[in-house]
Amino acid sequence: MTTDEQEQTRPAAGCARPIRLAGGSDHVDLATGEIRPAMAPGVVHVRCNNRRASACPDCSKLYQRDARRIVVGGLDVAAGGSAAPVAGCPAWFVTLTAPSFGAVHSRRAGKGAESQICRQRRGTCEHGRALSCHLRHAADDRRLGEPLCPRCFDYDRAVVWNALASALWKATRDALESAVALAAGLTVAALRRQVRVSFVKVAEVQRRGLVHLHVVIRVDGRDPSGGLTAAPKWASGELVADCLREVVASVAVVAPDPAGVALLDSSGALPAAPSSGGWAVRWGGQVDIRRVRLGSEMDAARVGNYLAKYLTKSVADGGALDSPVRSLRHLARLGLRDHARRLVQACWRLGSDPVFTAALDAAAGRAPGRVPGLIRWSHAFGFGGHALTKSRAYSTTFGALRGVRRRYARVLAAAFAGRPLGVDGGGGLVTLDEFGRPDGDPATMVVGSWRYAGRGRDPSTGNDSAGNSS
Repeated sequence: MTTDEQEQTRPAAGCARPIRLAGGSDHVDLATGEIRPAMAPGVVHVRCNNRRASACPDCSKLYQRDARRIVVGGLDVAAGGSAAPVAGCPAWFVTLTAPSFGAVHSRRAGKGAESQICRQRRGTCEHGRALSCHLRHAADDRRLGEPLCPRCFDYDRAVVWNALASALWKATRDALESAVALAAGLTVAALRRQVRVSFVKVAEVQRRGLVHLHVVIRVDGRDPSGGLTAAPKWASGELVADCLREVVASVAVVAPDPAGVALLDSSGALPAAPSSGGWAVRWGGQVDIRRVRLGSEMDAARVGNYLAKYLTKSVADGGALDSPVRSLRHLARLGLRDHARRLVQACWRLGSDPVFTAALDAAAGRAPGRVPGLIRWSHAFGFGGHALTKSRAYSTTFGALRGVRRRYARVLAAAFAGRPLGVDGGGGLVTLDEFGRPDGDPATMVVGSWRYAGRGRDPSTGNDSAGNSS
């Protein structure tokens, strides 16, 4: 067996910190109750599946490739399957940003273009700091995204906005459906009988510490039987995009105002006066909506590559915030730059107020957790959503892609070991269970008894054991 072939039979090979599991599995014949132990090593290694490149380069590349398949699969009319789009269905690539919570250093330059002067202003702020920055920042300048005056930057509202970004997107999605129905002269129920709106969403944490969303929205037509067809003429134009612009400009989520939590923030600055009746969380003014051509390999690949590249980024340089912050003493040992440290401190300060956290959970539409959400997700500056989410019918899933990869690894390992293989209903090769049935046969139940045995390679052997990994 060559080295490459050996690597293919080791699903966790390449993972920087695989998870070791000790134990085994039994196969149970549901008809007779007979139990047979499965052939497996005593310790198996499974991938950590961490999407961040700073934590595990190999797993992050795998996650990035899977994410690209999910995005491109929803734009490929030749993909086939129940989730594949139909030619003639409109789609848009949308970027939604956060509002400004204070002036920050920026490049204001397109890809490959020369950076412009950061900020050309006159005067000073109320704290005596200059409102201008006459530098042309390089792309790797660590000051990018940091505020010109930390005391003017509203850290509390910034982390609350992050915490409610997912709720704001849900409100936007619901309002879009109502707005499109109204513009088309339909009820929402009638609209759902005519079209199906699908999406995939990627969250990116900008250098200033605020989340913004990249979304692909696709509108499919429905025939009377519920199957997919080309979108109706009224949906093929710009009606949906126009409705989306109106919704983004008006939608809001009412949140508790963090200005009323503490008299002084961590920088010693007085917060803004709390607003009566809560604070309206809205999208920023920079909104970009572009048409995507379904069936165009260039457009599909470009969108897929653009979204996938953001998924492996860390919120702080060097991966210092790749794992939860356990305490403020832990935070002090991380060596973060001042801006990132203040954002984490704001999460802990607001998360320590039980009344505020209860109101924030209610605004986000989630049940209170054992650890307040702002503290739990302080390493993400308050954002607790997934990096990639999609509607059920947009395209395939991570689970399906990992299932195919797991099956391939098992078949390859069995073939090299000389074990017999079976054939499934579609004619593909599959491994056999202990009763000679194809893997996954409903007549066999697999009962696993595995326990956590540590991180990293097995120190007793120094190498990997093939296991059921994704």
